[in-house]
Amino acid sequence: MAQSARARRWGQSLRTASRVALALALGGLGGGLFAALALPLPWLLGALATTTAASLAGLPLAVPGSLRQPMIALLGVMLGGAFTPERLAGALVWLPSLAALPFYVVAVGALILFYLRRLSSLDGPTAFFAATPGGMSEMIALSDQLGGDQRRVSLIHGTRLLFIVLTIPFLARAFGAAVPTAPSMAATVILDLTDLALLAACGVLGYLFARRVRLPAATFIGPLLGSMAAHLTGWVETQPPYLLLALAQLVIGSSVGARFSGTPLTLVARSLALGAGATLLMLVITFAFGGVLHGLTGLPLGLLLLAFIPGGFAEMSLIALGMGVDPAFVVTHHSVRVFLVVLIALPLFAWLQRRGWGRATAPGPP
Repeated sequence: MAQSARARRWGQSLRTASRVALALALGGLGGGLFAALALPLPWLLGALATTTAASLAGLPLAVPGSLRQPMIALLGVMLGGAFTPERLAGALVWLPSLAALPFYVVAVGALILFYLRRLSSLDGPTAFFAATPGGMSEMIALSDQLGGDQRRVSLIHGTRLLFIVLTIPFLARAFGAAVPTAPSMAATVILDLTDLALLAACGVLGYLFARRVRLPAATFIGPLLGSMAAHLTGWVETQPPYLLLALAQLVIGSSVGARFSGTPLTLVARSLALGAGATLLMLVITFAFGGVLHGLTGLPLGLLLLAFIPGGFAEMSLIALGMGVDPAFVVTHHSVRVFLVVLIALPLFAWLQRRGWGRATAPGPP
């Protein structure tokens, strides 16, 4: 009996390993193809495109959290280096756009919630947590705890993420942000192993601190804070090599595409349709806020688009880092947005439930 159980576990491990290997191989193929075609952010967008296509074709793909989470932590460490004293010296110009974020979060969430309730059969809790503009992992978990359909919430957030990551680099470039196909960080950085070890230690300590105080997105925020402290104090000047950034792009892009693997095609198609509509509405609102803030502050519209659009912490940070467009500005705005969503979502949901909202299923297509 014990031997049979071990054999089953071994077989399951082999199947999982083969799915991960296939996802990363397809992601690498897509990244290499996009790089050869000189397309922007090739290792992120190429991996995303090929794994999404393979998932929709029915291939069994998987990128487990045990592989994705270290890449997100690595990204946090890399982005911590964007917070230098020189860059933060001019941070007062960020205040108007940061002050606009609460209004943006409410506007996006309310409009997407109205859209989902009117044009789908999603129940109230599922529509609410699918409409929240950020804190994707937290909203998926909360939907499961509070009566929503976790799979539908995950799919709608996943399709929103897919469309935003595929479109926003090109839109940002169209509105003034440069999108280099070559690394924005020099690949020839001289590696200081002592500094790299110190960065790794700061990342681990930052993660433990973030977990201890229960910060949202602790895997990202903790290493970011640790690395930021190390760079601001002058303890460290070395950045991890570009090869690690490319690897993070490959893994994170592949994980987004693999999210659709194993899901019935009809459900994916409905989620893609809803996600496309939600993304369009988000883009309209983001352009409206970005246009007003551009006029008030003079900040580039492409930079504001990257800082506001709810495209996922890791994904939008990778795009900002790859484009070299003030990653500190972008990361700060996404951090504030996620904090706002996490703080607002539960009290707002409880208030709506007390008013009897969301108990009946809305009319619309299944």
